[in-house]
Amino acid sequence: MIQQEREPDLRDLNAALAALIDVFPAIQPDVFREMLTNVSAESRLEVVTEHLLQREAKWVRGRFRTPSLGAISRSSDRSSKGNTASTTEPNSVVEKMLSSDDHFRSEAYRKAVKQVFYQEFRSLSHSTIKGVLAEQNFSYKLARPILHQLATRGWRFSIPYFWSRPATAPTPTLGQPPCVVWLEDTRVEGKQIPHLKRTGSVELDLELYEMFVAAPIAKYRQEVIAANFMAASQINEAEATEVGALFDCECCYGSYAFEEIASCTEESHLLCHECVRRTVNEALYGQGWSRTADLHRATVRCFASTSQDCGGYLSPDAVRRALNDDGSGTHEQDELWTIFQNRLYADVLRCPCCDYAEVDETPVFKLRHPLEIWHYIGTRTTTAFQLTFLCGLVATSVFANVLFGLLAGIYLLFSLLPGSSRVLHGVLTRIYRRRRSNRFRCKNPTCLKITCMRCNAIFRDPHTCFESEKTSLRTAIETSATAAIKRTCPRCLLSFIKESGCNKLVCNCGYTMCYICRQEITAQEGYGHFCQHFRPAGGRCTECFRCDLYGDEDEEKSIRAAVEEAEKAWRAKDSGDALVEACFTWDITPAASSDSVE
Repeated sequence: MIQQEREPDLRDLNAALAALIDVFPAIQPDVFREMLTNVSAESRLEVVTEHLLQREAKWVRGRFRTPSLGAISRSSDRSSKGNTASTTEPNSVVEKMLSSDDHFRSEAYRKAVKQVFYQEFRSLSHSTIKGVLAEQNFSYKLARPILHQLATRGWRFSIPYFWSRPATAPTPTLGQPPCVVWLEDTRVEGKQIPHLKRTGSVELDLELYEMFVAAPIAKYRQEVIAANFMAASQINEAEATEVGALFDCECCYGSYAFEEIASCTEESHLLCHECVRRTVNEALYGQGWSRTADLHRATVRCFASTSQDCGGYLSPDAVRRALNDDGSGTHEQDELWTIFQNRLYADVLRCPCCDYAEVDETPVFKLRHPLEIWHYIGTRTTTAFQLTFLCGLVATSVFANVLFGLLAGIYLLFSLLPGSSRVLHGVLTRIYRRRRSNRFRCKNPTCLKITCMRCNAIFRDPHTCFESEKTSLRTAIETSATAAIKRTCPRCLLSFIKESGCNKLVCNCGYTMCYICRQEITAQEGYGHFCQHFRPAGGRCTECFRCDLYGDEDEEKSIRAAVEEAEKAWRAKDSGDALVEACFTWDITPAASSDSVE
């Protein structure tokens, strides 16, 4: 934000980009960046909008985006919320759809990221680095893996010409950049923490800090907190032992300090936190859930071994403190408590759009009046069923005594065997849930949305579960496959895809680059950039390691890797169901795109 305030034109470009995203949410932001860069500052928003409305196919060329499902639902319901949306949601839908990697970059950020890459990837030419940065909107996070892949490929192709190497040579891992250095912590001997060198751009410094410094420092602080907690616990226990202020756990019969003890509400049985953690873990991942969990109070029942008939329970705050205060630092805060609560509320219906929830209760089973049964059969059933029902009535009148005896036996069975009533209730519950509609109406006055209980999407007739997920996943995969082979001119930022021809690409502005390594091809170099050796058997040249003039042997690999990464990211973000994988086989062929000139 500091750099944008110093550059008014950059601020205007980002404002125009956000406005275009709001008007055309289905188009990728790189289309707008390409168009906004090539028009004058006067009325740029109106000019771009007019071009998209008149000739959208020419400019978009299959570059559509897939916003998240939550953003789609919020965007579709903005009109119904009215002014409430601006107060309840601090960030607008446009800001959530437009990430920081999609904004126009400042000149200071561009210079800084190029200098960082020049130092890190010395084996790559400057034109190659500029080409990759232009493809990824000068984003350090997105461009670094691609540059590492190009540098790794050059290393693997050049080394074998000096000495023989096996075919399965190990690939160098992507480490930390030179601007991140590890220095010894003055407070702890022998402990090193990362430090970041200034790059000249505040925006890039923040990005590098979040990528390489924040996580190690957070882990180090967590280790310090865990060590301090263990030390404090030992000191507390030693002082309690010295003054005789220990309490005996009525489950494991161990002695613990007051801070490590929880008591039940009925008979004040004392239970240590370690026993509470072991009991909850056994209930979640083993057996004993029905004995441990108190579903009505959403907590843990008293499990003191000295009294098996205690009807008390542990307070939720005590259970939560026992599950979190282990001092190990191996799990996130409230992780085990959250899993326990989700298991308790497994039979609760929740609205996916707000915090409303209600208990999923099965209605009481009762028989209808005989006249209602007769009316239902006469009006809502087929002729074959009606004839079968009449035959059953005749058989019942003939064998009435046998029927009465059968009913009496069933009544005695349910009276003498309590487990049989639970079995019947379970059967009726499954029948009720199978036959009821998946439509869930939220009763929150500020929400009142109708959603599907199966896929959590907004219910609109006709409704097909997971239809939006299938569409968004397909679009995400096709978009990623297209972006994997997209090239961008670093001079005019025009994006294009090579459909056919050789790997020497000439942009409309006159910039010439190689499709394989993205390096600039000068007029003096020309086709000398490519391999000139004759290969009668085909395959890779064994005499040099230059780029091939024809052939896209790396294209399918890049597409396959991009598709796998897009599907993994989509499932992690939108929680795709396994049904999507079972119903679809994805075509990874990229969408037909722009003109490429040779």
